[in-house]
Amino acid sequence: PGYRGLASWRSPMPWPFRRPPPPPPPADPAVEIAPVLVAILCCWCIPLLLYLAAAARRGLARALVVEALGSFAFKLFVHAAIVGSAWCALGGDATAAVVQATVWLLIVLLAFPSGAFLNSAITLAACAAGKLAQSDAVLYIGAQFAGSAVAVEAIRALAPLDLHGAIGPPPPAEGSYSSAILHEALFAGANCLLALNSSALGTGTPLKVATIVILLIRIGGACMDPSAAFAGALFAGRYTDLVEVYCVGAALGAIAAGTLSR
Repeated sequence: PGYRGLASWRSPMPWPFRRPPPPPPPADPAVEIAPVLVAILCCWCIPLLLYLAAAARRGLARALVVEALGSFAFKLFVHAAIVGSAWCALGGDATAAVVQATVWLLIVLLAFPSGAFLNSAITLAACAAGKLAQSDAVLYIGAQFAGSAVAVEAIRALAPLDLHGAIGPPPPAEGSYSSAILHEALFAGANCLLALNSSALGTGTPLKVATIVILLIRIGGACMDPSAAFAGALFAGRYTDLVEVYCVGAALGAIAAGTLSR
């Protein structure tokens, strides 16, 4: 045997003169988000093009563009407020105040002048109330989700990496799922009732609606909008309770509010 066995022996440690293998290249964020954007385009844009061919005479194309652009602007400014608060090193209460003030201004200056829903739960409530066709509601919600997705990807590209941790998904449900769904449904339903019956508030409707929405946010802390919950979950890559609580709960509240508003 002699030295013959040494010919097949290899040391687990590299030789001193052997260079270590180069580190793997960093992951490209564009490659990571590409499957999500492709899925959105395939699941929404292709049926949209087919449907618009028959529905363009009803002005549906313009309405969907307004929903998509409005949702993009709404989520962009809200998340920019979160990132800006983190950059200024504001505390939790100050950050919440800045974000709520931003939401108040966007409701007054964007939602009411555009006439768009900009909220998936309110869109579903309008459908349940008979104010929006079911096929149109599906496209409206698709436009809102697509606009929200593009907004958070724009924030991802523009915001410094050390501030990305400021944006996260909605917090996981506390306690049982039934209580969390009931909580989300209750406040989402109240928000939808407010939106569907806002004309009863008289003069100064945008200011009154925006103020009541902020009160609902401060009192309940609920998301009240599945597209907003999706935007935060997409940015962080964590989807805990997104469907079970923030989509199902808001949908139940919206359907109940729409049924009551018939």
